[in-house]
Amino acid sequence: MGLSCRIENDGSLTVYNESTCLIKNMYPGIDGHPVHALQIIREDKRVVWVTAHGNIACRLPEADENCFALEYALENYEVPVHTIHFFLLADIQAEGFYQAAEGMGKDTGYYGKEEILKKGTLLSYGLCSLQYGKDFLTIYTTSQNHYETICELNAGEKNRYTDGDDLRNMEEVEQLSFHVRMENTNRGQEVFEKVKFILTDSLEDGLNKAAEEIGRNMSARLFMPPAYHWCSWYYCYQNFDMAQLREYVKGFAGQGSGEKIRYFQMDVGYCPSMGDWLEPSERFPEGLEAAFRKIREAGYTPGVWVGAFMVGNRSRLYREHPDWILHDLEGKPLVLWVMDNEPKVWGYQDEEYYCLDTSHPDAMAYMKKVFTTFRGWGVELFKTDFMLWGLQDSSRVKRYVPGKTSVEYFREFLQVIREAIGEESYWLGCIAPYLPFVGYADGMRIGGDVGSRWDGGFCPQNMMRCLVGSNYMNHNYFQTDPDAVMLRDFQIRLTERDIHSLALLAALSGGCIYTSDPLHRIAPDREKLFEFIQPDKRRKPTLPFLSEVRPEIVMVHKEEKKALVFVMNKAETDFRAAYTLESLGIPSGWNVFRFKTGEKEELWKEQLVVDIPPHGCRLYLVAEDENVVPDYEKLWNNL
Repeated sequence: MGLSCRIENDGSLTVYNESTCLIKNMYPGIDGHPVHALQIIREDKRVVWVTAHGNIACRLPEADENCFALEYALENYEVPVHTIHFFLLADIQAEGFYQAAEGMGKDTGYYGKEEILKKGTLLSYGLCSLQYGKDFLTIYTTSQNHYETICELNAGEKNRYTDGDDLRNMEEVEQLSFHVRMENTNRGQEVFEKVKFILTDSLEDGLNKAAEEIGRNMSARLFMPPAYHWCSWYYCYQNFDMAQLREYVKGFAGQGSGEKIRYFQMDVGYCPSMGDWLEPSERFPEGLEAAFRKIREAGYTPGVWVGAFMVGNRSRLYREHPDWILHDLEGKPLVLWVMDNEPKVWGYQDEEYYCLDTSHPDAMAYMKKVFTTFRGWGVELFKTDFMLWGLQDSSRVKRYVPGKTSVEYFREFLQVIREAIGEESYWLGCIAPYLPFVGYADGMRIGGDVGSRWDGGFCPQNMMRCLVGSNYMNHNYFQTDPDAVMLRDFQIRLTERDIHSLALLAALSGGCIYTSDPLHRIAPDREKLFEFIQPDKRRKPTLPFLSEVRPEIVMVHKEEKKALVFVMNKAETDFRAAYTLESLGIPSGWNVFRFKTGEKEELWKEQLVVDIPPHGCRLYLVAEDENVVPDYEKLWNNL
């Protein structure tokens, strides 16, 4: 492979792999339109597009064998720019595309050609990857401290008429754009974060290399051990109260897994309205400090949920400080969510929710006080939710102090929170933008809420896709959070098989692990399952089939002489497959043990044969030593 970039006579850029063109007609744009260059200055490693409003420049550093970087800049640009396209509608012919979602709950993952054409438009944030045969071209910005970066793939078919006849030929067209949002911040002089291009022989390798560099440049927090905790939401929901708190911490004592969890986190329901974070609701008559004290006395570290940008219209905060919230361009409060006579699943019926304006110094000071107070009460796990609300386009809202991009305001707020909670606290982001959170979050929710059933609302379907698609983020940006592990055998519609598979999936993903179920009431085998999957250190699986659309999930953890192989059938039909050990990244000739029996599997021609019913899974220990016996007490004792 030999990756390179060339400046063409018309001022456009072309990306080559040796003599094969990967991307052509890379030409800049402003606010969705190609720039109208009055002059194009071509130099050996630099091109300048001279316009009536100023210059757009691009520098091409020396390329390594399989990577290069482009450095774009605005020079003396005299008019506001909302979006600068480093290249707009460049031509590609990719066989597959990796899409990185902006944040939790979106469609993260690999899309084959058929899926690309079906979707038409794919938006990938911070990075993307294009498949060309066996090679993958990953494109990304080396950090994201100031602007949100978006890759947009547009694909479809267009008519091409033949000469002399009314016959139509359909031609597949794919075009790629790569841009950042400046949001009309009026910066005529700007050097942007470099756009990197790397070519690898696997999608996973390309994504990991990009994430490692981004995480390093943004000082990702990778030193905290994976969280193992309890959260009140997915069983108690908004009804959790002081009486339940006393019952649970007492009941957990002496339970195998209940003794070992570190954090005990209170979720929604502890305050009377969103924004009044330090005021206790009627469910906590003794006050919040007393609740956290009770948790500490029981031997756990307190945790708390905070909707950091959320302000309810019924809150004391809004009544006393209506100027602390974001307004639209007409001066009206920016309404981001309405609970309009809906069932009280959320707990706050008939309420509107606004977004805190963190450009207001008094609003910022208030939130600093909130987090400082919680920390003073002994809280060391902070789950901040609905964080995407803070990424409001600065050109489309009225801020108390204008002039910065949404990413800059967002990261300023994150810095204030981190200073308030201290370096030793565990910070879990939820419904949050991924890249702007790097350097502050220890853990991050990557999929939609799970619940008590396999499909429908609040189910694991989105989580499963996002968990696989976001694997490269794990322990490069932060720890990934696949959401709560369901353990109870009451008030639930998940089967025994569903629960077992989802618990092992969460564990083998190598991120944080927690549950909301009453550990003192669940069946002994479920308690043992939760103890079995307890994390021990930072671990990250490989995904041998990441760039394929398949009905199963395959995760592999390999060390020098041992490996764990996990196969899960997502489909509604039986699944059967045979894998060579080499296809899993494991030396041929190693010995395979199945956890169910503890006996050595019979292999046929170096193949691992799996036969899995719908929603089921299989877990194998593969070892060089034929005398190895699986450990059934602790998952990670097997490595």
